[in-house]
Amino acid sequence: MEKTMSILQIGSHLEALKEDCCTWYGVICHNLTGHVLELHLRTLSYEGYYEEADKEYHVKSTFGGKISPSLLNLKHLRYLDLSNNDFQGIQIPKFLGSMGSLRYLNPSRAGFRGMVPHELGNLSNLHYLYLNAAGYYVENLQWLSGLSFLEFLDLSNVNLSQTFNWLKVINTLPSLVELHLSNCGLQHLHPLLNVNFSSLSILDFSSNNFRESFVPNWIFHLKTLTSLNLAENQFQGPIPEDFQNMTSLQNLDLSINTFNSSLPKWFFHLGSLVSVNLAHNSFESPISSEPQNITSLKKLDLYANNFNSSISNWLYNCSHLELLDLAYNSLQGKISSAIAGLTSLTNLDLSTNKELELDGGISRSLKNHCKLRFLSLLEVKLSQDINDILEILSAGCVSNGLESLELDGCQLFGCLTNHPSHFRNLVNLRLSVNSISGTLPVWFGALANVVEIDIAHNFLEGNVSEIHFTNLTKLESFDASENHLMLRVCSNWIPPFDHIEFLRLRSWVIGPQFPVWLHSLKYLREVDLSNTKISSIPYWFWNMSAQFHYLNISHNQIHGTIPHIPNIDPSYSSIDLSSNHFSGPLPWIYASVETLILHNNSFSGSISHFLCYKKNQVKGMINLNLDNNLLSGEIPDCWMNWPELWFLTLNNNNLSGNIPKSIGALTSLKSLHLRNNNLSGEIPLSLQNCSKLTTLDIGENELIGHIPTWIGERLSNLVILIFRANKFHGHIPKELCHLASLQILDLSHNNLSGIFPSCIKNFSSMTKIDSVAQVFNVSSGYLYFGDDALIVMKGRMVEYEKILKFVKSIDLSDNNLSGEIPEEITSLLSLQSLNLSDNLFSGKIPEDIGDMKMIEVLDFSQNQLFGAIPQSITNLTFLNLLNLSNNNLSGRIPTSTQLLTFSSSSFVGNKGLCGPPVSENCSENGVILNNGKDEEKGKGDGAEVDWFYVSMALGFIVGFWSVLGPLAINRRWRYVYFHFLDYLGHKIWWSLRKNGVFEGPKRILPLRSIFYSQRCQKQVFKLKYALTKLCITCRISYADLHKEKDHCSRTSRNVHKETA
Repeated sequence: MEKTMSILQIGSHLEALKEDCCTWYGVICHNLTGHVLELHLRTLSYEGYYEEADKEYHVKSTFGGKISPSLLNLKHLRYLDLSNNDFQGIQIPKFLGSMGSLRYLNPSRAGFRGMVPHELGNLSNLHYLYLNAAGYYVENLQWLSGLSFLEFLDLSNVNLSQTFNWLKVINTLPSLVELHLSNCGLQHLHPLLNVNFSSLSILDFSSNNFRESFVPNWIFHLKTLTSLNLAENQFQGPIPEDFQNMTSLQNLDLSINTFNSSLPKWFFHLGSLVSVNLAHNSFESPISSEPQNITSLKKLDLYANNFNSSISNWLYNCSHLELLDLAYNSLQGKISSAIAGLTSLTNLDLSTNKELELDGGISRSLKNHCKLRFLSLLEVKLSQDINDILEILSAGCVSNGLESLELDGCQLFGCLTNHPSHFRNLVNLRLSVNSISGTLPVWFGALANVVEIDIAHNFLEGNVSEIHFTNLTKLESFDASENHLMLRVCSNWIPPFDHIEFLRLRSWVIGPQFPVWLHSLKYLREVDLSNTKISSIPYWFWNMSAQFHYLNISHNQIHGTIPHIPNIDPSYSSIDLSSNHFSGPLPWIYASVETLILHNNSFSGSISHFLCYKKNQVKGMINLNLDNNLLSGEIPDCWMNWPELWFLTLNNNNLSGNIPKSIGALTSLKSLHLRNNNLSGEIPLSLQNCSKLTTLDIGENELIGHIPTWIGERLSNLVILIFRANKFHGHIPKELCHLASLQILDLSHNNLSGIFPSCIKNFSSMTKIDSVAQVFNVSSGYLYFGDDALIVMKGRMVEYEKILKFVKSIDLSDNNLSGEIPEEITSLLSLQSLNLSDNLFSGKIPEDIGDMKMIEVLDFSQNQLFGAIPQSITNLTFLNLLNLSNNNLSGRIPTSTQLLTFSSSSFVGNKGLCGPPVSENCSENGVILNNGKDEEKGKGDGAEVDWFYVSMALGFIVGFWSVLGPLAINRRWRYVYFHFLDYLGHKIWWSLRKNGVFEGPKRILPLRSIFYSQRCQKQVFKLKYALTKLCITCRISYADLHKEKDHCSRTSRNVHKETA
């Protein structure tokens, strides 16, 4: 190979080497003349070496350097292949256009860069031109028109976005048989009146995203076309009927477009079809059940469409079918056992059709599918013992060739006891999300060729030791999360899978010690050791984390501080350290980390050093969660360094001060949570720049001022708006009604006044029954986090997260809102919770309240509503909390099964209400009856007298003066009365003392101390005032009354002394 490279470098001096170069690698010469005719300098692609040999060999074997113009002396050279080399970004040499004998030129994927030289248009004898590479671009293709003999042209991945005449030029190539223009940035597929390349057999326009939504007619005039690839464009609508005229078509790829409707009946009458790919479209309706004339079909890919029928019987008759992919549809019914007759199948994928059942489970006849390599039945209802399946697949010739077995979510049960010893070529084994129980069998360690194992989310239990991994030397991905397994290995164990990249052991018992054996795994990219009872982390692990794409050690008992996390190389990296006992300051995080989750820890101190570290460095972080820590101080004003942030949550800390103005620099922000801190001041005006916000939660702070009007004008994408428990005042701005996507509005516990705007009917997401909010969330593997919201629902605070997008609620309680409840509120048909309690609303309950059929919580308590409860309220069949208490409502309570489930407390404080469930009965006219009897109404216009209250007042007066009258008139009686009181008090005091009540520290305070305690001072004042009035009435001075009382007290004391 080194000698062959010299041809590129010294070219014309070959004759001077005095050596037969025709024996060199890749050199082909004429048998008679010895002229060099062909140079095959192609190397395998990196992927090829990855599969066939050592990864590093690709770099060692590639050609590079410069190409000498002396190569022009090879005047008989007809074939030059330089593909898959590395010429390190140099341009394709222009002098190649002077090698007039060339018929084949291939510099694709050879490390060339820049503009393709138009001198290549001088190669008039060229038949084959391969320029497939991402580093090339062309500004004008006019030079192609000189290649009249060109039969094969591949410009895939070449940037042709500036070449507007490309189709006109290509139409000048009459000999063209094969044309590849995939991923060229083409924008328009222009019409052609006359097609000159009428011999075209293969046409590839994939991945261009043409602006035209239809397939141009001239393509259907290519009668010789055998292969057509229009994948990954923007074509839409039904499949054009002109396709049925393309009778020579064998391979058709329309995948990743927006074709819709059903497949036309004529489609599968194209008897020449061998391969059909319609994946990733919007086809719907049943797959045709009529017999089809496609017996030659070998590949059928209908992945990710909307087909909703059972599998048609004619499919089972396609005996030549090698690939059948019906995954990610809505197919239903039973899969016929006749599928076992498709013995030519190499790939069978029926996964993610949740209503699909395999009749009788996997059939025993499947053991004879000797060609089967890939079997995926994810989420297909098998309801079968896993041992039966392994026995079937290991019994016949299928086990010799099977490379991938995917049975996730198939309702499998039983224990893994059978030994699949015949699965010699098994590379991928997926059995997750089933009900497989028992222990992990030892034979797992014998799957020597396996690369990926996924047994997560089962009921496996018991110990796992070194023997379970003995021969798994090729293992690159292992996921056994969410089982009840315990890892028991020696402290000095070195795993045999030293090239593993993905390791997920979530919910295993591994701790309390950290697994030291991780230190030997140098290729790890994703690690999930969450909820594994680990209590400490060695320092070397933090240095190792630099290689991770994803690290999750959450939900453990890890203590201590976190050192500064080192620079992380991958462009995407996620770190989840949540729900531990980490303390101390926040660590410095470098710019390459995209997701950082640190909530539910004990981090403390300021966040300034974390946010403002390296002020001039722009951070690439997208998601930041610091909830539920002990962070304090002000939020620093350096958010301009975080322009990529989408999700920011600082809930439940001790942050104070104002919201910084620079937060408006987060123009990509979609979700902002600052709930339950001590923030003060007003909402900064700069926040209006965050126009992509869908969630704004600043509740439970000390914020003041008016609710800004620009929220409704600039933050039009808001779905969740929570300002509860602050100090906002003023009116609810009408501009909030512009928030058409709003589903949760919480302004409760503020000082808002004015009316409830009637424009709330513009909350269109609440008016549509089936609308679902687009709230922010991230779901990747086991990483899930996103928006949450604390909402008062059914009388208690509820946190919503995963079902948040379905929740619709309005809470304006505990404000000073007044006026009537607007009738327009009844247009919010999908509203689930409405709380207007503790306000000053008056008027009647809206008559059409019963139209809000989805309402579950309705609280109008503590207002000034009057009138009858509307009869339509009986239509609220989902209602499970109703509170209309403490208003001025009257009349009969409407009767329904739903309303009878509520207690009388839902209606208490409304004196005019009657009927169940309150105790007051109603007359026929809805008037309250007195003890079941009609009251007699007075005649005339005089006021009706209630004699009960009259007699009660007279009784009080008579009783009061019967006791105090004689005391006020007769002085002797007063002496006797006060003497009796003093005697009774002393008797009680001595009795208590005799029983030891006043001994030691338990001594009771004197009656006078209690009487003059702070709590009773108001009552003392009232009593003095009453006595003064009494004395004035009886013409006795207040001083005389005291003198007489003092005289009685002295007399009483003398009596007690004599008695003692």
